[in-house]
Amino acid sequence: MFHEEMTAFYTTLADFQPSVLRWASDILQDEPMLAPTFATTLNVIIQQAQFPEIGDDLAHDSLIFMIEREAGPVLRRLGISLPIPSRAVFAKLARSFRDDDEISKILLQEPLMVEKGPLGVLRKRLWAEGLREPDVSVKLAEIQQHYSQIH
Repeated sequence: MFHEEMTAFYTTLADFQPSVLRWASDILQDEPMLAPTFATTLNVIIQQAQFPEIGDDLAHDSLIFMIEREAGPVLRRLGISLPIPSRAVFAKLARSFRDDDEISKILLQEPLMVEKGPLGVLRKRLWAEGLREPDVSVKLAEIQQHYSQIH
């Protein structure tokens, strides 16, 4: 039941392709201790799947950096530490994600994760127009920068 609650929580953060949610639910059912950092882990795994030149070690280093940058300082002040998957566990998860039949059918055909709100709508539109990563993220960053200069 816990893994279903965590999977439902992820859908409040972004819109996920259904096969990604199924995969995440299966992983959390098998390894519930990953739940506190799984949203960030999933984000890194999705990015890595879209950029095959990123190896597991670099992706794992990125995961550690993201967890420590986003939550580390506040949690350390509270005396809490987040579980970070080991390199071996991360590599196993990333390989499982890449090898999943349903995910590999749609990988690079449609976005696996889309932000909520206007940014997500733009991401979907750019994919529909034929753009792919990293061009989609670059274009979104340009749009965000332009928008922030207006306001």
